[in-house]
Amino acid sequence: MEPSEFREVAALNQRIRRVLSAFRTVASHMGAHAGKSGEAALHLSGRIGAIGRAVLVPVSFDGMDLELLVRDELLLQAAASQQYMIGGPEVRLAPKPAELMSLVIHELATNAVKYGALCQPRARISILWKIGYDSGTRSLHFEWSESGVRMAGAPLAPGFGSLLVERLIARELQGEGKMAFLPDGVCCTIEIPLPNRGHRHE
Repeated sequence: MEPSEFREVAALNQRIRRVLSAFRTVASHMGAHAGKSGEAALHLSGRIGAIGRAVLVPVSFDGMDLELLVRDELLLQAAASQQYMIGGPEVRLAPKPAELMSLVIHELATNAVKYGALCQPRARISILWKIGYDSGTRSLHFEWSESGVRMAGAPLAPGFGSLLVERLIARELQGEGKMAFLPDGVCCTIEIPLPNRGHRHE
């Protein structure tokens, strides 16, 4: 086997380990917060689908497009175009941040369908991101902000989305995330480091 093939196999094995780790995290959380079996199965299916979209959609050497991840999830949730606004520069993510961001976006969209801006006709979602620079270090600033939402019936206890944003983003991506259920809707902010220019992926 050629050295390049060894590197490709090693990279594939590493990615498979990350995916299996994500599955274990999902299953562990759902086991600890199990409700009705049908609802739990639906949640699990959605979360596995979110991981699968990040893993199975071809990832070129330039990385996976963040806007594509957002739009694919909103399309899956049948969100109408007038319900949301998307804006930000082109950002292409390496597999690991793409997988976690796909899960985060799925959790936010699912919550919006059940309780938030995607189930209330006058509510809206603003999904914006930018690239910041601090002492030569690049970072992605991502914000999902809902407005015009009546939050009655929303979960009061932190759920899997909060776990992803506030713990796994920090642990797996060395970033920072905050998720708040405000009177007007959910607000989620995420900041993760990006490689310096010249790397293949963001």
